[in-house]
Amino acid sequence: MTRISEETIEAVRTKTDIIDLIGEYVQLTKRGKNWFGLCPFHGESTPSFSVSEEKQLFHCFGCGASGNAITFIMDIENRPFTDAVVQLAERTGIEIDVPSGTDAGAKSQNEFKSMLEAHALAANFYSHLLLNTVEGEEALQYLEKRGFTRERIENYGIGWSLHDREALSGLLKRKNFDMKEMERAGLCIMKDDGTGYFDRFRGRIMFPLRDDNGNIVAFSGRILHGSKQEAKYLNSPETPIFEKSKILYNFHNARLNVRKTGKVILFEGFMDTISADRAEVTNSVAVMGTSLSDTHLLKLKRIAKELIICCDGDDAGWEAAKRFSEMAMKKGMDVQIALLPGNMDPDDYITQYGGEAFREKVIGNPHSFMSFMMAYAKRSKNLSYENDVLQYIHEVLEELSLRSSPVERDLYIRQLSSETGISAEALQQQFIKMAGQQSQKTKADLVDTEEQVRPYPNQTAPSRKMTGTERAERLLLYHLLNDGALFDRLREDKPDLFVRDDYVAIFVRLAGFYEEHGTPDFHRFAETLEDRELRKIVLEAAMIERDSEHTEEEIDDCISHLEKYRIHLMIQAKMHESKEAEKMNDHTRALELAREIIQLRKSWAAL
Repeated sequence: MTRISEETIEAVRTKTDIIDLIGEYVQLTKRGKNWFGLCPFHGESTPSFSVSEEKQLFHCFGCGASGNAITFIMDIENRPFTDAVVQLAERTGIEIDVPSGTDAGAKSQNEFKSMLEAHALAANFYSHLLLNTVEGEEALQYLEKRGFTRERIENYGIGWSLHDREALSGLLKRKNFDMKEMERAGLCIMKDDGTGYFDRFRGRIMFPLRDDNGNIVAFSGRILHGSKQEAKYLNSPETPIFEKSKILYNFHNARLNVRKTGKVILFEGFMDTISADRAEVTNSVAVMGTSLSDTHLLKLKRIAKELIICCDGDDAGWEAAKRFSEMAMKKGMDVQIALLPGNMDPDDYITQYGGEAFREKVIGNPHSFMSFMMAYAKRSKNLSYENDVLQYIHEVLEELSLRSSPVERDLYIRQLSSETGISAEALQQQFIKMAGQQSQKTKADLVDTEEQVRPYPNQTAPSRKMTGTERAERLLLYHLLNDGALFDRLREDKPDLFVRDDYVAIFVRLAGFYEEHGTPDFHRFAETLEDRELRKIVLEAAMIERDSEHTEEEIDDCISHLEKYRIHLMIQAKMHESKEAEKMNDHTRALELAREIIQLRKSWAAL
């Protein structure tokens, strides 16, 4: 494994602003001294994830996750320590010389490393074919006619796959990739006779699909020429590194711009995102040929205050916008919907009206959720007909009864009155009736839900108060992390002071850390711990706020409490042993144990 100097590690940690770093993954809001957001390590609807700018540490009061900038990258991206340091070094402009091949031990922890390397190789191969070969000229001309500049083609890594059935497969084989794994990665397919492999993508314009960290994990290939039977777009299958329900196109690029604006634009397809970039809309993402998932929404909720949904203007686009917006509303997001006229998609609109019009009139002028729902309800109706008017009123009032504030209700009832010619008073009375029915239904649903879950214990256990012993162990660990001399003294005089196994394990590892490094550094010590639970305990202890004027008294109290508790455990054990001796009629042993218990009680009283 590559050895990175302690000075370099410290420089990386010091130069990385933890607020900026975590802000790329989580939408943070400042409250008092700290910043808060939704924890990225467990699902929650109320922010319990705290980041301290002063201490450069994070802590979740919900799941207990704690750490600093380096351990955050280790945990959020499942990277070994060295990889996390290298990633942050690149981010902060610090050069680290990592010799080729020396980090194999660390990288072997990435089970799918070869799949990622193969996709990167394939992307470079496809890009070269598009930009630098005769075979790619027709596809390049097509893209240029569609408004793609060479710079944008290179930025998105767009390429071209040959019609040759074994162009990529042959390259992968020559590069010594395991072809069975390449088939599992979705890049090639085994021949029917089992004699070899052929390329999954042939004769298509290739669009790389990336994960949240920017790694290429899949492709979408657009046909240039083909029969009507062939799909216009062919996507990689689901693989160990590509799950459509977890991937959002352009998320890795959009994250910083979303954080700056507080808004994220959600499109139906990745080509919409590329078109929007042409219009200088740089905070957009797209689903990957699949339905919007809860995982997608959770990602977006963590980084954005507002979600703007922009789907095509045709019937399918309206249905998608309705489905997306309803899901986002259920997740408690601030949702708006940007509408396109006619049957246009974003590329059509930008081509006809220009990027500025798209930014200002479409994205910059979105509809509220209720306004969109009213427009959606009205689309399929002719308000010249009484039945359509009644149905329209019913659908709008039903939606209002589910989610509106009094001000919002008054606004839309007035609008509904203007559109239908029905008085606001009559609409208000109808609304009150429907709201009452909705309230009764909600209560009935709650009763049914309670009946269903009653036989089962609560999944979320109430927070348990710490015992005196647990507080003493945590406080003492805090002081040991910050005072090497105290550690040396306790290691010499009281090596068996801690009670719980996790703390004993931390004490042993801390001994090794002090032997190697000499001086206290809880950041560096936590980074050396591969076990996340141990790291969590260490960083929870390190984040405790203490009064430095009473340090010695506090340490003495902790030691005294733990010594008393250990003696208490010994008394309990010997009392049990004494009872067993009496059962066996071993009176000599029982008497001996009684004397030992008396001595232990005296020791306990003397502390």
